[in-house]
Amino acid sequence: MSKPMVPIVAVALFVVGLVIGIMIPSPLAPATPERTVTIPSYVTIATQAPPPKLTLALLVSNLGNPYFVALRDGASKAVEELRQKGVSIDLVVHDAKDDPSLQVSQIEAVVGARVSAILINPVHMEAVQPALRKAVDAGIPVITTDRDVVDRTLRVVFIGTDNVKGAEQAAQELVRALEKSGKPTPWKVVILNGIPGTTAAEDRKKGFHNVLDPLVAQGKVVIVAEEVANFRRDQGLSVTESILAKGRFDALIAANDEMALGAIQAIEGAGLKPGVDIIVVGYDAIPDAVDAVRAGKMYATIAQSPFLQGYWAVYAAFYRCYFSWKPAQDWIPTPTVVVTKANVDTFSTEVASPKPLP
Repeated sequence: MSKPMVPIVAVALFVVGLVIGIMIPSPLAPATPERTVTIPSYVTIATQAPPPKLTLALLVSNLGNPYFVALRDGASKAVEELRQKGVSIDLVVHDAKDDPSLQVSQIEAVVGARVSAILINPVHMEAVQPALRKAVDAGIPVITTDRDVVDRTLRVVFIGTDNVKGAEQAAQELVRALEKSGKPTPWKVVILNGIPGTTAAEDRKKGFHNVLDPLVAQGKVVIVAEEVANFRRDQGLSVTESILAKGRFDALIAANDEMALGAIQAIEGAGLKPGVDIIVVGYDAIPDAVDAVRAGKMYATIAQSPFLQGYWAVYAAFYRCYFSWKPAQDWIPTPTVVVTKANVDTFSTEVASPKPLP
């Protein structure tokens, strides 16, 4: 009689179940812990992309003018400071030599080079606009400085002087000097204007007339000549020589110091004494003009802040590129100071020292 098979089958089933149990974990079993990696303390994990290297293009109207040399120097100073703070930044400077077509080609070149930002002192407030539109379309921010463009959508911010106000200050000083001189009225006045189509020239012309036109209406002033001398000393000389050939006048006001200094040369060349025979007022407070004020040949000039215009323009571009900064207003005015003999040795601290961007 054979032995029963139940115990053998039971053992076989037990063995199979044990094998399956080993191979397939029970759903009640604790989960396998995840692997962890210990990171050494000297390793830094970047939480965002590294800061970009910035290449700023500074496009200046004319580096032959000391005013714009000061603007470039202010920009260079800001770049130097940012480098000292660890920012990777370069500044490329282009001189348009007062040629609108050259400046347009310079804009197109830096757009093609994919610079980080454009800082521009426009030769002409309209001629450069189509090229600047290409920069905006390429995502390159534009900062205008000293002179603006007509279409404000083309730039992030304008950093520069209130030239209407500055010109009014200059004209008021001219009138004050005429009153002190004892010259009889109506005073014969000459106006020399800058490059037509630049915001600086148009605004200063407006400021001069805001002060002088009411005096013309009152019969106290006669504007015997109003000419364009394109912000240039040689043209200020030649234009004033031509005016003097037609007759004497009492005072001359110029939209920049270069033209005023040229006028002083013409006055001296005619055997007259600037500051006595003819009162001269300029605008910009470039070094030669400051010396002329000190010597009494120029009654006054208006100190702008070209250094700060360049300096603040670089910081504005930096904040825009790094932090997508949007200014509270679209114009950041830079200071102006009337320079006469009384403050000729002290005014520079107000306009030529680095100050934080407002």
